[in-house]
This record gives sequence, C-alpha cells and structure tokens, in this order.
Amino acid sequence: MYTISRNIFSALFILMMGCTVSYAQNSKPPISIGVQVGTFVYLGDLVPSFAGSFRTAKPMITVLLNKPISNNFSLRGSFSRGNISADESVYANPSWRKDRAFSFSSPVTEISTVLVFDFNDMTMDNGGRFSPYVFTGAALSFFNIHRDWSKINLAAFNPKSSTITGLGMDTLHKTPTVVPVIPVGFGLKYTINNRWSVNTELNYRISFSDYLDGFSKSADPVAKDAYYSVSVGLNYHFLDQGIGCPHIKR
Repeated sequence: MYTISRNIFSALFILMMGCTVSYAQNSKPPISIGVQVGTFVYLGDLVPSFAGSFRTAKPMITVLLNKPISNNFSLRGSFSRGNISADESVYANPSWRKDRAFSFSSPVTEISTVLVFDFNDMTMDNGGRFSPYVFTGAALSFFNIHRDWSKINLAAFNPKSSTITGLGMDTLHKTPTVVPVIPVGFGLKYTINNRWSVNTELNYRISFSDYLDGFSKSADPVAKDAYYSVSVGLNYHFLDQGIGCPHIKR
C-alpha cells in the first residue's frame, strides 16, 4: 500500500510540475509568423494628392516573423514584395501635369527590422480583443526604376524653365537601386484565440532619396519621395501546450 501511495504521489507531483512548467511557458509572449497582403502607395512629385497614387496601385505581399522581448515589446523582421508607380497623364488638374506627363514604375523588394510596441500585455489572454500597436525601425528597399518622359508636350513649357533644364539634369542622373528607409506605422490586431490573430496596418516609409520616381530637378527637388503600405494580415502564434493541462486565465 505504501508503494502504491508513493507511486501515486510521485505521479501527481510530476503532473503538477508539468502543469506549472506549461503555465510558465504559456505566460511568455509567443513567437509568431504572419502574412500580409495589401498595396504600396507612392508619394512624390508625380501625384497631386497628399494620399498618393492609388490609381496605379498594385498588390503587395509581406511575410514576417515576430519575436517578443518583453510583455509589450517585440522585434519583427519582414520581407515585402510589391510595386510603386505613377503616371501624370491620368490627372486632368492641374493641366500642366497632363502636358508634362512624366511616369515611372518600379518593383520594390524590402527587408526590414522594426521594434513593435503593443498597447496590451501580450502575456494576457486577449482572445476576442482588439489591440493597437505602433512600430518603427530600419529597412533596405531594392528598386528597378523605369522612368518615361517621352509624352511631354514641349510646346507647353519655356525652354529655359526648370522643367526643361531640370529634365536634362535628371536624365543624366542614375536612379537608385538600393535605398535605406525608416518604417513608421501603426496597426490594430484582433486576437481570435491563442493561436490565431488578424491585423490591419499602415506603414509609412521615410526615404532619403528624391529619385524613387526617376525625377527631381524637373519636378520638386526640395521634397524627398516616399511610399507607404496599407495591408491586412493573418498571424499564427507558436504556443507550447505542455501535456495538456487546463488553461488558467489571469
């Protein structure tokens, strides 16, 4: 009887220790992977709108890995692939845009690392809850810029204007292939359960180049070009469930 009792006690002790370890592991914010789909939006000299060029927007996809470093902070690495473009000839106002008719397009491949701050404690059971977050970091963007000035109406511009003289300088300027950018953005995450969440996100890229569209001196040489993305995503969170102990809500 003593041997049986000792074995039962030992089994219960091991079970309790397993549950304790499992709970401790689950109390840590989980690593997650995700996929986002959306679009890159160009902001620069060739669009009149502050919101950028949605008329020429094309699909974008991002894959990411998120590693928590505390209850509210995490590091996120991501790889994005998309396209930016613009065409002044699609705008009737102001009329000089249709006369200048500059256009460009470029695929964009971006590798980034950002620090994410989640306003909710990521160790809590947030099932069925919304959680806002903000982030910033650093990225490298790779371009293959194709610019086109062949549709310009030369009769509409003074030969000594900045448009014509600047175009001569721009055509001699090599377009960038690699541009460092600073991603700054915010998002909203909805936790479905302890494994899955969805999110929507706005990510603005601060650029250090005025040649993302291939033009500068003939357009606005003061302001730098930029781009941003709007996206929705699905995320999977890796959790160690131990030996299946009951979930303890805190």
